[in-house]
Amino acid sequence: MSMSWKRRSRHAVLAGTGLLAAAVVYGVGQQASASATDAPAAPAAGRAATPEAPAATSATQTPPVAATTAPVRTTPPARTTAPASTTAPATTRPSAAPSTPKSPAGPTKPGPALDADELPDSARQQWKPMGGVRSLPLGGEFQLNECVSLGTATAWQQQGFLGTSREIVAVQDTLTFTDEAAAKAAYRRTVDAMKRCQATSRTLQQQHDLPRDARVDRTATTADGTAWQRRWTGVQGLSSPGDQANHVYAVQRGSVLALLHFDEVASGSTAPSYDFRGDTAVLRTLDAQLGK
Repeated sequence: MSMSWKRRSRHAVLAGTGLLAAAVVYGVGQQASASATDAPAAPAAGRAATPEAPAATSATQTPPVAATTAPVRTTPPARTTAPASTTAPATTRPSAAPSTPKSPAGPTKPGPALDADELPDSARQQWKPMGGVRSLPLGGEFQLNECVSLGTATAWQQQGFLGTSREIVAVQDTLTFTDEAAAKAAYRRTVDAMKRCQATSRTLQQQHDLPRDARVDRTATTADGTAWQRRWTGVQGLSSPGDQANHVYAVQRGSVLALLHFDEVASGSTAPSYDFRGDTAVLRTLDAQLGK
């Protein structure tokens, strides 16, 4: 899955702040300065943290988890979730904060990010935090991947994690809105966009003369959360190029919307192999974290 708030591109977020710079696979970024679905996060400009390892190629938010890519990834294909260093993500996110926000129905401030061992596929990836949680500047629409872009939030925090392969990056973006109604609207927008993500991804593949093999599946749901996987031959930009799986998790609680994503990029003859049967537990863990 591959950041301008609209993903300066995931790479922007991760690269701008460091995440996407290294992991170019999944990103969330602002389009203010950078370029451009359901599975792992990625490269372009949509991430914020920047690991030391591989160079990133994409970002997510169009304020980098690595395509579904400026959260940041390492030297993998240009994805939207690839980190590059421990610096704050360079993804572009919502534009200026609304004036006189209402009192949120949920927590007024996002809580800390998940612990590394609470992330999906933690036994294999042995995730390591890429620095601490960062508060990022808002400036436009927040773009998670090629399919999802959200309106203005009032606050944006990001935490990046680097996997053992140093080619896979996970990113948690926590967006705070003016009130619970606004957060719910952003969540519904995310769900609706992911329902259309398969068609969106295939159209993008066709435009780049790639096989139209994108497949997006919903892997888990809870009362306030949904998880998806996108398997496809990625289009470089917000995502890394090549065979990959993007994993995306969205949970809304009160005035806060948390978006977690990471991407698996095929290496040689090895295809992505994460078992998404644990995604329901991931959603519940993310919801519990927002309630702290």
